[in-house]
Amino acid sequence: MAIRELSYVLRRDPASGADRFTPVSEVPEGVPDDLMQRVIAATHRAAPALGAALSYTRLPHRDGGGLLCSVRPDEESDGLRVDARYEAGEPEDDRRWPVDAFRRSTLDRDGGTGFAPRDWCWDHALLTKFASEQAARIAPFLADVRALFADPAGRQIVLAERDQETVARWIALACASLPVTHARALTFTTHCADPGLAPQQILGIGPDLDSEVFDRYDDSTVTHLFRVHDGLGGPGSPPRSDPWAELAARLWREGVVPRTDEHEAGDPFAVLPLARRALTARSGQALTGLPEEVLRAILSAAVRVAEQGPPDIGTAHDLADLARQIAEHRPDAVQPLAAALLRSRAKAADPVNAVPTLEAARADLPLDEGTWRTVRSEFGPPPEDELRRLLRQQPSTAWEKPLRALLAAGGDRDRGSVLDEAEFKIARALNRPDQRRACADAVALLEALGDRALVRRILERLAEGEEERRIRALRDLAASPHGDWLRDHLDGAPRAVRLAASAGYRSRGAYGLTGVDLWIDLAHRHLEGAKVPDVPTLKILWTLAWPSRSGVVPVAEQSRITEVCSARLIVEAGHELSLAHWLRHPERIDERYLDLARATTDAKRLLQPEVATARLVVFAHDFARGEETLADAMERLPLLEERAGRLEGVLRERIDSWIARGVTRADPYEVHGTDALRRYAVGSMRLLTLYREAVHSARREGGALEARALCEPRRMAALFFAWAELHPGQTGAWHDLSRHLIDEVLGEALRHMDRRARSEVAAVLDGWGGQRWVQAWNQWWQSPR
Repeated sequence: MAIRELSYVLRRDPASGADRFTPVSEVPEGVPDDLMQRVIAATHRAAPALGAALSYTRLPHRDGGGLLCSVRPDEESDGLRVDARYEAGEPEDDRRWPVDAFRRSTLDRDGGTGFAPRDWCWDHALLTKFASEQAARIAPFLADVRALFADPAGRQIVLAERDQETVARWIALACASLPVTHARALTFTTHCADPGLAPQQILGIGPDLDSEVFDRYDDSTVTHLFRVHDGLGGPGSPPRSDPWAELAARLWREGVVPRTDEHEAGDPFAVLPLARRALTARSGQALTGLPEEVLRAILSAAVRVAEQGPPDIGTAHDLADLARQIAEHRPDAVQPLAAALLRSRAKAADPVNAVPTLEAARADLPLDEGTWRTVRSEFGPPPEDELRRLLRQQPSTAWEKPLRALLAAGGDRDRGSVLDEAEFKIARALNRPDQRRACADAVALLEALGDRALVRRILERLAEGEEERRIRALRDLAASPHGDWLRDHLDGAPRAVRLAASAGYRSRGAYGLTGVDLWIDLAHRHLEGAKVPDVPTLKILWTLAWPSRSGVVPVAEQSRITEVCSARLIVEAGHELSLAHWLRHPERIDERYLDLARATTDAKRLLQPEVATARLVVFAHDFARGEETLADAMERLPLLEERAGRLEGVLRERIDSWIARGVTRADPYEVHGTDALRRYAVGSMRLLTLYREAVHSARREGGALEARALCEPRRMAALFFAWAELHPGQTGAWHDLSRHLIDEVLGEALRHMDRRARSEVAAVLDGWGGQRWVQAWNQWWQSPR
């Protein structure tokens, strides 16, 4: 390995605010100085100074290599001293990692150099002690470390700790857990000024980091942007589950270093090598109480090795030991492995000695009676009787020989036949993907048989009735490891199966589609015109998008449901409760929202305030369009508003706007005969503003408030009376507005009226209110304007 060392001083230029580099030592030949400076600037800041830190970054340079930086305050320059080490080529010491250069507080005796002594490293005893102290956090952390290599463009890990030494221990623990090549490729910084700008994979932060720069309590940050492991009391990111990480954490707690140079099928994160290391744990309990996911992964890998052919002596011994140790607590789970080992021993023996070999192996392996009978039956005929006997067990590859023979012979298709019962049991196993063993065995059986007609009949059984339980099971099957098998058999499959397979595939993984995103995606992919056509299709899609038994849609998703489905269809399907929040709290009022309101005016599952809200919206909207009379509005609106309760935001604003428009559209003679304007006379400035805007809009549209329409004396008198009338408790703002509207609206109409028309107005007012109103009218129209 070629190592070049150089140093800089990093200062903040007070004039420009930019960070400036000053080389302290000569830049060696062949060192990409400009590239190194850019990497350092992205990782470390001259101001505000964050104190000492260690970082390691892989350089995007033609010669490759990594950049190790130790940064600490430089008192002479009031900046940062950066000691950089550029490394290219293969390392000479397999035991040292870049993080070993972190200068711990106990290593300050050597005069204050930037890096720890070359003969020091984080030893296994120290890391084992640290792992025992942090037991609950190890598995989620290692799961995220593994994810860094599964998706290089994935989310960075942020370690929030009180001191950098703890951050360095986490990084050292990751390096000691990873395969060697991965450990050397891991990039990090023990103290990061801004996680959003740092290029490394693991970023350390402390309690001093401003929440404006990085908010550890922000849901979007910890859920979608970074993987946060918070040792400072914050919530951190939701933990991931990963069998390799769970088993590695278990080994650390047992005092066994999890790194192994063995790979299974080229997978550096295979669990079987770790399980074999667990057999060496002193307690002998390393494989006890494993999570179901980890146990399944270990057993599945062990079964694969056993089935690939006779393993070597050491591997065969370990697999048998593994089966026996797990069987002490989970004898049911270990049966596939015990069966695979039994078959492996029988196949490795001479055909003549196969049965004696089986009998001898029976005492050595943890076989239950059912597994023993199944494997034993594989070494002898009769097909139909054998299948009937096997039907007492779950479907498995033991069914293959008798079932293949019956299919080839065109077995009896009448209900109650042995073949029909076998299809029923296979469909039932596939219908419970949560029972992974039974489901996996059923899929393996069908793959081994390769009979597409049989698969088609079983898929028809799975979709039979399109019940919610069956749809959820189909979705889970499609999202399970057997989803690829299901997609290979979709041609001619029932609609529910095709939709469920698509949903399972599109929702896979951490970034898969869920909820309303999946709902819309399925509609666009599979439905004509991207519209849900009927209730049965809606129920299938609903169960796929929101598989919980309640089927309630999150608040944030409700307004998007009707992008591909009418609100009336949703109500018809009985899912109106999932639109209740949107009905009461819309972010905007558009055609889709109005369709929702019309669809829910008689919804039976909604509460009274929600139904009243829908009716209020529809009535106010129709009133604004002139489709409801003012008299009906004055009768119904108060009752609807009382039942709807408190409404806020854009909904309250739009309803009041519609009511104002309806009032101004009405004939002034009708307005005069009601208390319609009292709403505004005693109302808030907001209501007055809406009424003024509605008046201006009505005049522009040429309705009842258009100047020529008001030339009719009875209308002029009615509007003058309505605006000039005193209301108990009226506000000064209404007084000013009503006088302004009289001058503006009636004043324009007055220019088109002759003396005779004005006299007729006075006569109408005299009949309504006597001479007081005649005097008020004459005084107004005669006053200069």
